[in-house]
Amino acid sequence: MLYVSRTRHRVRSYELDAYGHVNNAVYMQWLEHGRSRLLQDKGFDYNNIEERWGVRFVTASTKIDFHIGLHLDDDLEFTTTIARIGTTSVTLDQRIGRGDEVAASCQTVIVFTDPSMTAAVPIPEEFKELYA
Repeated sequence: MLYVSRTRHRVRSYELDAYGHVNNAVYMQWLEHGRSRLLQDKGFDYNNIEERWGVRFVTASTKIDFHIGLHLDDDLEFTTTIARIGTTSVTLDQRIGRGDEVAASCQTVIVFTDPSMTAAVPIPEEFKELYA
């Protein structure tokens, strides 16, 4: 296991569906927030990594397993862990937890691309140094 990023969140009313639990589409937004926090932890965002390294940080795949339902005012923790650093991609293990319970687990593959997003490029060495 490599770098771990954590952030907290409380479920809001507009994240609920007609059944009174968090809509599954909201989980994708939360996971995106976790990936953004991963960059922010080290002083980066999606724009300045392009300015600094000439690359983009692009989601190639996401797999989510839902374990328990979440409800209004649940206090959550999003955890994003760099599980693997490859040549042009990183694999992230992401978790949405409520206390000791895992509400959802996710694996996301991020590919580093050129600015036009037409070709995968090697992961910048500075990224590897910061997150390994």
